[in-house]
Amino acid sequence: MSFREKSAWITLISVLLTFGSYYGALATGLVPPMSMASFHFGLSSIVALIVLQVVLHLVAAMLNPADARTPRDEREKLIQARSHTAGYYVMMVGMVLVVLATHIPALHGFMTTVYLGIGVMVVAALSVAIAQIVMFRRGA
Repeated sequence: MSFREKSAWITLISVLLTFGSYYGALATGLVPPMSMASFHFGLSSIVALIVLQVVLHLVAAMLNPADARTPRDEREKLIQARSHTAGYYVMMVGMVLVVLATHIPALHGFMTTVYLGIGVMVVAALSVAIAQIVMFRRGA
């Protein structure tokens, strides 16, 4: 498995862990929505994501330093471009849905828009990571 594929797996797992726990806590009522507790938990999820990403990427780079330092070849550049294009479309469709959701009376509120917006960004990041993993596995 190449370093770039490991990086995609690291992104997928760390985003699922951090924001899965955040949205899971909101959905189950462990953290009351639209409160300072949810704000602090969201902020700690972002910090945890950054720490996880940095630590896991450093570990992956230390396990195979030669692979981590190699420049991207043509295939890896193509995979990166395709996966980010897919993530861009997911983000744009999601943001259109967020704008439409703001016009639904039951969903009015700044924090609802924030939750939906962050959720769209998380789904877009996951779609990029999944697209990269699929393309690396498929050999595209």
